[in-house]
Amino acid sequence: MNEFRRFAAKMDQHMQQLAAQGVNDAPTIIHRMMGYVPDLHRIWVGTTDDQLLALSHEFPGFYRYARIMEEAFAAERQKAARPYDNLAPLSEPYKQRAAELLTTAATLERGYQALRGRGHRQGVQPQVHEMDRLHQQWLSDLERFKRALQAQGAEPRALEYVNEAFGHLAERIKQLAGCME
Repeated sequence: MNEFRRFAAKMDQHMQQLAAQGVNDAPTIIHRMMGYVPDLHRIWVGTTDDQLLALSHEFPGFYRYARIMEEAFAAERQKAARPYDNLAPLSEPYKQRAAELLTTAATLERGYQALRGRGHRQGVQPQVHEMDRLHQQWLSDLERFKRALQAQGAEPRALEYVNEAFGHLAERIKQLAGCME
């Protein structure tokens, strides 16, 4: 349960940051919180109803994010046809790698936002360098992931979805990293 509390606390913190920035609409929240989807899924399938209720009470931002995602999932499921219907699902190792990339993206966003909140004070530079190193590693890992999908013969539409989803994340992280210079 401690791991789930940690996940929920991170989501709660990011939701608070978004609210402080005036980001309140569901589509933007979904877009900005994409990196938390794997952790949200882990909580969803790994907790009892009582544990989920306790997390929701303790972390209202987590609860709001979970509700937004639940409503979006229900709306998506109700659609007669979706552009990604009939795409072959990714194999388990690729799903796992995509989840790792999403989680690292969320870590980068949180880290840069936290450093940004501290301003350009003395002593922050080593952390900025470490975040920049992690960012470059993430970009390299992302490119390797995309090349591996291509080599595996993933459908062009699947590659488009991967490029679009991770492209938005990469751009947002790049903007946050640029604010640290």
